[in-house]
Amino acid sequence: MEARLKSVAVWGGRFILLVALVFVAFEIRRHWNGISGWRPSASQVTLILALSVPYALSLLLLAEGWHRIVTLFASEPRSRTFTSFCITQVAKYLPGNVAHLIGRGLYLRGNTVSDGEIVKATLLELAVIPLGAAVTIVCLGFLGFFSDLLPWIPDMAWYGSALFVCCAAAFALVLPARAPGISGRQIAKIFPSIGLAAIFMLCLGGTFAAVFNLLSEAPVAILAGAGIIAWLVGYLTPGAPGGIGTREATLIALLAFLNQEDTVLIATALFRVVTTLGDVLLFAGSWLKVPRGASIGDTPNN
Repeated sequence: MEARLKSVAVWGGRFILLVALVFVAFEIRRHWNGISGWRPSASQVTLILALSVPYALSLLLLAEGWHRIVTLFASEPRSRTFTSFCITQVAKYLPGNVAHLIGRGLYLRGNTVSDGEIVKATLLELAVIPLGAAVTIVCLGFLGFFSDLLPWIPDMAWYGSALFVCCAAAFALVLPARAPGISGRQIAKIFPSIGLAAIFMLCLGGTFAAVFNLLSEAPVAILAGAGIIAWLVGYLTPGAPGGIGTREATLIALLAFLNQEDTVLIATALFRVVTTLGDVLLFAGSWLKVPRGASIGDTPNN
């Protein structure tokens, strides 16, 4: 039964990927005249490349969240948990969209954490990241509404204040949760990881908003929310390497109401460039450290 469900999930993901790629190809063909004439300026190229650096650094928030989840089950130093996250990051671009998860588990084997605990930690992370995204999206919706009522407060002030609301919402959501083999005390300790995921989502959404506003102006909260939802769709689609196709299709569909189809298509492509470069930078930085024995902290945070 379990094998059948996995097969259905994989083939379902492949079907979604195919539909998404066809949709994106159709949109590119339909708006080719508008997007083919776009030529980036030197400043735009510089800013796009520069955005990959803070994006790569924001991924360390997820690495810290992964560390905290792993240390719910066993005492592991950050030198191992961080490296297991960072050095496998680019593996998500392999077919299946799961190689990075498998790679982390393989890296952590043979020390204090058992195979069963690695599986539990992975499943928890798969729940924590979407939960962090969900509370961020809800908060951005509320903050966007109130920013319309109080336009004299800058958009970025509303955006920054979402952090507190996200963390409070995550705490309220996670406390009543229960999972097989995980104690209530462990569940309560997941809260910081959800908060870290929420902060990452704010950074991610802000990155897409920054990319889009290099080309044309649009509300930050709307762009950020669309960027988060699209990233999450790609993250959760089995069989889509790095969420390719599904993320782009989601962004195009969500932002159709802006009536800036050419800008949306270009921004979507540039967002993929920024996030891919960020993943590569994270991998490269971690890979360079491993041979030298450098660590990102040695004390597990239990």
